[in-house]
Parts: sequence; C-alpha cells; structure tokens
Amino acid sequence: MADSPKGDLWKAAKHPRTRPWLAVAAELPASFAAHAAWGDSPPAAMGLTLAAGVLTAATWWAGAGTNAARRLHATVSTGVATSYLVVTTVTDPLDPTLLSTLVIGGAVAAGSWNVRQALRVNPDAKTGEKGSSETGVLVKAIGNARASLRKAPQVEPNKVTAELQLTGGDVTTDELGNRIKHIAGELGVSPTSIRVIPDPDRADRAELVIVPTDMLKQPTDWPGPSALGGSITEPVVVGVYEDGADAVLWFPADPDSGRNATHFLTAGMNGSGKSAGVSVAMAEALTRRDVIVWAVDPSKGMQTFAPFLPHLDWAEMTLSGGEAMIDALTRVITARANALGKAGFKNWTPEAFRQLAMPYMIVWIEEAAKFFREGTEMEGLVMEARSAGISVIISLQRPSSTSMPTDVREQLGGAFIFGVKGSTTADMALPDDVRDAGARPEAWENRRPGYAYLIAPGVDEERYPTPLRTHRIEDDDITGALAIAPRPPADPVTAAAAGEAYANRTRYQPDTPLTSFKENPVREEDDEEAERDALLDRQVERAVMEAAGITDAPAPDPGITGEREIPPVPADQVWTFGQPPGGQETRELTAEEAFAELLALLDEFRRQGRTIVGPKDFQPYWGRGNRLDRSRAWISPRLGELADEGAHLAETDEPGVYRLLDPEPAAA
Repeated sequence: MADSPKGDLWKAAKHPRTRPWLAVAAELPASFAAHAAWGDSPPAAMGLTLAAGVLTAATWWAGAGTNAARRLHATVSTGVATSYLVVTTVTDPLDPTLLSTLVIGGAVAAGSWNVRQALRVNPDAKTGEKGSSETGVLVKAIGNARASLRKAPQVEPNKVTAELQLTGGDVTTDELGNRIKHIAGELGVSPTSIRVIPDPDRADRAELVIVPTDMLKQPTDWPGPSALGGSITEPVVVGVYEDGADAVLWFPADPDSGRNATHFLTAGMNGSGKSAGVSVAMAEALTRRDVIVWAVDPSKGMQTFAPFLPHLDWAEMTLSGGEAMIDALTRVITARANALGKAGFKNWTPEAFRQLAMPYMIVWIEEAAKFFREGTEMEGLVMEARSAGISVIISLQRPSSTSMPTDVREQLGGAFIFGVKGSTTADMALPDDVRDAGARPEAWENRRPGYAYLIAPGVDEERYPTPLRTHRIEDDDITGALAIAPRPPADPVTAAAAGEAYANRTRYQPDTPLTSFKENPVREEDDEEAERDALLDRQVERAVMEAAGITDAPAPDPGITGEREIPPVPADQVWTFGQPPGGQETRELTAEEAFAELLALLDEFRRQGRTIVGPKDFQPYWGRGNRLDRSRAWISPRLGELADEGAHLAETDEPGVYRLLDPEPAAA
C-alpha cells in the first residue's frame, strides 16, 4: 500500500532524486563482479576501456539537443563512472583509496544532479499528464493538459521550432496565438519573435517557432538591382527576413504557377518607413525593361519622388492632378483590356510586351486617404485593372473604413504592413490567420523603421507572420541605378486612352534642375479649383458623348506614339456645355447666393424622400455656369459646416456622408 513502510520505501526508491545515489551505490557490486570475471584478463581490460570511451562519447552525442551545461555535466559524470569501473576491475575494489574516492566523489556527483533537478523542475509533478516537464512555456503559459510536445524541439542558430500536439476541444491554434504575449513574457523575449504556424493537414497540430535574438536591428543597404534589364515577371527584392533570406514579391500574374496579378495595400504610421520601403520596390521595378510607373503623392511628393521623377511615366503631386490620373485610368483599363483581348491574351505577359509594345503598369498612390476623403472613386480601378496588366499600390497610414472604402480594401490581394499604432489598426491591416500566427506590427510602431510583414501571391504562406526589414536605400542609390536602366515608353493604346491630362503632364529629364519644375511649391486654392473644374468638364463631356453614342476618340493608330501630337478635333465634333439657351451670358453667383442654392437643393432632396446625402449627390449642379456655380472643393467644406451646426445635416459613421435633417422653423 502507498502509506505502508514498504510502499514508502518503494516510492522513495523511484523518486527522481534517489536515482543518482542508487547509480553511485551500484558501482561497488559492479566493480566486484567485473574484477572477479576479468581482473586477470588484459584483453578484457582493453575492452572495458574501449567501452567506457564509447559510452562517454555517446553521452556527448546524445546531448546535442540540450543546453551546453547539461550536456557537459552528463558527459563528465559518465566518463568518471566508467573510468572508476575500469580501474577497480584491473586492481582491487577494496583498496581504501578507491573506496574513499567512490564515497566522496560519488556523493559529489549524485548531489550535483540533485541540485540541477531541484533548480530545473518539480520532481513531484505527475509524469502521466500530457505535457513536458522540460517546457515551462507549455505548463505555465498554455497549460500542460492542453498542449504537449510531439517530439524534441529542433534547435538551430537563433531559432527553436517545437512541434505541438493540441488537445482536441481544449485549445485551437487561434487561441494559442492569443497566448503569444504570455509565452513571450515567460521567455523574456519580444512578442514578434514568437510565431504559431498551423498544420494545414491537422487542426490539432501546430509549430511554435521562437527566434530569441532580433537579427534585423542593423539595416542592410540596398545591394542594387536584382535583375537589371530583366522582366517585371521576375521577383522584386525588397529586403531580408529575420533568417537572412531575401524578401521578394511579384506584381504580374504567372499562369504556370497559378499566381495572380495583385494590388498592394501598404500601411504604416508616420515614421514606420512605409514610403522608403515602397521606394525600394519601385527602384527594383523601374530597372526592368517592360514596366512603366504612374505615381501620385499629394503630401510629400517631392520628398518621395525626387530621385524617381525622370523615370516615372507620369507623376502628380497635387490632389487635382492625382484625380485627373485616376480618372484617366478608367479609360486606360478598358483600352488595354480590349487590346490584350483582341491579341488573345487573358492576362498581361512578357509576350504581350513583345507583340504590342505594351509595358506592365504600376500605379503608386501615396496618402490615398486624402483621395478617399474627397470622394475619389477607386472601386472600379482596383476591380478591373489586374486583367489589363496594371497593379495598384494604395499607401496610407490606417486602413480603416473611415480612411478607405471596404470595397477597395477587399480587392487588395497583397499587404505590405509596417509598424502601426495599436492592435486595432493591425487587425484591420492583416488577415486574421496571420494575426493568429503571431504577426504583431503594433509592437514596432515607428520605433523600428523598415520592419514589415509581407502577404502576397507567390510568397510562401509560412513567411506571412515572419518579420522582414526593407533595404536601406538612398536617393543617390536610386539615381545611379535608374541612370543605366531601360526606360520603355507607354504604348500607343495607353497613351491615347489617357487623353488630354496625360498629354499635358509634366515631363522631367535627368538634367532638369529641381527649381524649374512646373509645379509650384505653394499652390493657390483657385489653382486646385481650376484643375478640378477642367476634370469635371471632361467627365461631363464624356458622359454626354456616351449617351449620344459618340465615341470619345477613334481607335488608336498603331503607328502613334506617346510623343506624337494629337490631331485637332473637327469643328463639327466640338461640344460646348454649361451655356444657357439663346446664347445668354451667365452671371457668376456670389458666395451667399451659392449657399442659398445649396440649401434649396437640400430642400428638394427632402421632398424626394432622401435621408442620406454626400458631395456626389451635387455632381449635376456643380461647375462654372451650373446651378451652384462652384466646384466640388467648395461643396465638401460647406456640407461639413452644415453638419457641425446640426440643423440641416448630421454626420454618420462614414466620412463625407451625412444624414438629412428637417430644420425646425424659426420662431415667429
């Protein structure tokens, strides 16, 4: 029985701390038996010596998966014990010196193992439970009844991989991911150094990967173009992962591998290295022979684009210019898709470039939230552009529903996520499974510029939660690389479809001084309004011509290039809009009159039964000579002011959309 003296003695004999003492005591009868059997046999003595050496070496080999101190302790203990057995076999086991050595040395050896066991683990823990007494992470942070090691952890330089068996119904890989902070706290490492990788074939298995030392602290300089003069279908190298492997992405589709063309969401707070990281990708792309880039940044245009300007096919640094570019893209997509389809291409390929001289297009939109706040529509752009050989990079600080429409975000198949402010933003930016696997960009914020996660077609999914750091790139690096890179022009189809805004774009040359740019450092509000009015006129003209069945332009002549002048429009095809009947002249409305017209329109909307309004609802009425005689740039702030007053409009959860109120009549 367990509580009898015999049971207590048996329990004490099996106790882990008793075993080292039993091993020392066993030396004495073993030495007597060996001396009696082989004490006078030189060959036996040689065999025992060889066996002792082999057993000692085997102990060292078997300890490869443990820490250095434990391995050394076990090897020395084995060597001393076997050496004592060999000596007593060929001499006298009852020699006082040998007996004293056994008693004193054996006590020290057994005691040292007791100390190690006491400091390592509680020996009274039940060994029958699922779990590992060697892994405090599982016992404390997870619970040894919920997960256990399937085999010994794989130890590599700066990386430990533990294969876990999850108890069915007790814990899932998602829940395990939620415990990462607790595991990191127990190990004393950063949460970003721990990842949980689910087994794609077994929901009850996962890998726990721990990278204790951050190998990305020192940035790596951009080594230069990875494929100078190559095709954009080759991988674009943007940085290095924490294990030193290259971080690469792709823009076009690859039918052979099943990879789709993709758009990218790039997100990160101020100072996270977002723009610099995309600059690495753009520098790589612009060294390829079959790609052109259109780019817009209404906030830091010159700071971001300066070294790229001579090599960008179209660059804009104002909101109005960006809107004109996005407007032109709607026609470019249709024209390119039609041309590719007629030539038999389902997607853009290098062969399309060879046959049609049509390069792949990358549209780089920085500070995209500004365009979304102004109501610029990009849903059609991201939904239709990929098949036309166009990838869009939408870059902003926070991809919330208030910063970008969810319909746009759903179409962005790639994500390049830098440090963000808080877990809520991280949840918006990264897929749920990548978050569950341990991706924590909120841990970096803007303290580690260049750190990022990359999720994209073609990238190994196991890499999704693995941190990378983009290469450090300087303006001189970009200028030097692009100076020797090919500069393909836009194809005739793209150039013709882009229309007037593209033909009148600012063009930069490598020797153009920065001070001679057409764009003024300070722009007046009237300049922005004039450009937006011109854009609006073009949009209205296209709408009317489409309604009348008149094509916007003749089919492009294959001989036309982007440098050729567009022929003048015949007089009988010139349309004039906004003119009153009978050739009467229009009178410019004062600010008070325009505001009164705005209120009158709100009354009309109420009578129509509308409850929600926004700037788009006033599109038929804005523009010079129209009912409001003002541009959209004037309307948006007026609606905001009315919402602040709370009499006519009230704000909703969606920016730029307002609830229509019934104003109370003024007291008599």
